[in-house]
Amino acid sequence: MKHILKYYSVGNGDCSLIKLSDGRTIIIDCQMKEITEDNKDTICDVKADLLKELGKDANNHPMVDLFVNTHPHADHCDGFDENFYTGDPDDYDDEDDKDKIVIGELWLTPMGLGNSIDTSAKPIRTEARRRKKLYDDDSNYSGEEGNYLHIIGYDKDREYDSRYGYVPGTVVDEINGNYQDYLSIFIHAPFKESVEEGKEQNDKNKVSIVCQFSFLDEDANTVCKVLMGGDAEHDVWQKILDNNQKGENLEWNIFLAPHHCSWTFFNDNGKEEVLQSAEDILDKQLTGAHIVTSCVKIEDNDNNPPSYKASKEYKKRLKSGNDHFLNTEDEFVATKNPIVFEITKYGKTKKKFVTSSVSEAVNKPAPRAGI
Repeated sequence: MKHILKYYSVGNGDCSLIKLSDGRTIIIDCQMKEITEDNKDTICDVKADLLKELGKDANNHPMVDLFVNTHPHADHCDGFDENFYTGDPDDYDDEDDKDKIVIGELWLTPMGLGNSIDTSAKPIRTEARRRKKLYDDDSNYSGEEGNYLHIIGYDKDREYDSRYGYVPGTVVDEINGNYQDYLSIFIHAPFKESVEEGKEQNDKNKVSIVCQFSFLDEDANTVCKVLMGGDAEHDVWQKILDNNQKGENLEWNIFLAPHHCSWTFFNDNGKEEVLQSAEDILDKQLTGAHIVTSCVKIEDNDNNPPSYKASKEYKKRLKSGNDHFLNTEDEFVATKNPIVFEITKYGKTKKKFVTSSVSEAVNKPAPRAGI
């Protein structure tokens, strides 16, 4: 048994892959850029890697079991239209749609269905509305591969239809119509009040989907916990703490720093104090924990994100040491690979790659004798 978790280098943006030992796959967000001479040294060719990792549907098309769009910002949606298939799965054209990824089940936040979204999120909205109509047009419809949908959160003060709605506190162990033996997902957010505030303030970060992913072994024992929350800021994390008296739902072996290592996890921009919410979330780390920052190289400047000040606060509280604080761009520049964790019954291990400088030295022709 070996599960894989990858964090791709995509600049200040998110794109992560979960691949379970039974072949089931999950993609969380996408910022998939075209590789050019200008960015090839810092940006992963995400599509090429996904096509190697993903399985196929019944029609031999590349397919991901679940795609989660945490919120409708460009740095979580860029490249979706070019790389993922939308529409009736039966209409997939092997020539025009070649190598586009079919999505077995789609998750999005309620704000993703509305009109106040980034341009790159519109194809996700169109696809979600298409799928929602299948349920709304037939009260007996319960979904099928390529058409499954879940809206995470609330429709104003109401829950969505239970066939395609999940609310905070839900534990999900069925994806794309299949029970998951190796993964359990606890949904933390978005909350009802966050959805309303997000719409009123046009603040898409407030409605980020926040989940704890628990990886299981063959005996259903939890072997690794991963906490990921899109661009959720400190007020959302405080609500999560207020609503979770059971600490195990917030424990983590791996924590994806929210909003690309932004200061807003710790406090509002311009405020220096580290809020108790950040202290409490970071205190939920388990032995040997890692923090991952999905962003460009973090440098000592005033940028935010990534915030150098935030990186210092993370490192200060990471009990396993600074070498467990990881940056996607640093990893890619050094190894030409994403950050990869392998998860077995013994827990998680960061996969080690030969650094690019060592690689070049190994591949460099040896000098001729006498020279």
